[in-house]
Amino acid sequence: MAGTAEEQGGRRGGTAWPRLRAEHVVGGGAVLGVAALVERIPRFVPAREYILCHTSPTLDHLTLTALGLVLAAGAAAVAGGVMMQARRAPGRALPVVWLVIVAALLVAADGVDAHGEALAAKQAATEFTEGACDYVPQDYSATPGWFFW
Repeated sequence: MAGTAEEQGGRRGGTAWPRLRAEHVVGGGAVLGVAALVERIPRFVPAREYILCHTSPTLDHLTLTALGLVLAAGAAAVAGGVMMQARRAPGRALPVVWLVIVAALLVAADGVDAHGEALAAKQAATEFTEGACDYVPQDYSATPGWFFW
C-alpha cells in the first residue's frame, strides 16, 4: 500500500517509528531541561556548601557555562522538534539524534558543575583567617548532578 504519509493517515513530520513524534522530542527534552534547572536550585535540592573567602571569576564563569549548557539543551529539544515537523520524512534516527544531543549537553553541564565544585572545595580548604577575606565570605552551593555526583 504505497502513498504519502498524509494519504495513509500519518502526520507530516512523523518518523519511521510511528509512535515517536516531534512532540515527544520537544517534551522529553523540555522535561530533562526543566529537571536539570530545578536540580541546580539549592532551595529544592540539598546542596553541599563551601565558604569562599576570595573572589573567583573562574567559578562564576563555570556557573554561567553550566547554565548556558542547560539552556542549550532546551533549545536543542525545541530545534529538534521543529526540524522533525519541517521534514516530510525525517528518517529513523533523527528523533534519537536530537535526544542524544540534549542528553550530551546535560552531561556536559553536570561535568562543568562537578569541576566547579572541585574548585570550590579546593578554595574552601585554604585556611580561613578572619579579616583576611576580600569581602564578606560568600557561600558556594554545589547541587547534585545526575552524572558526576
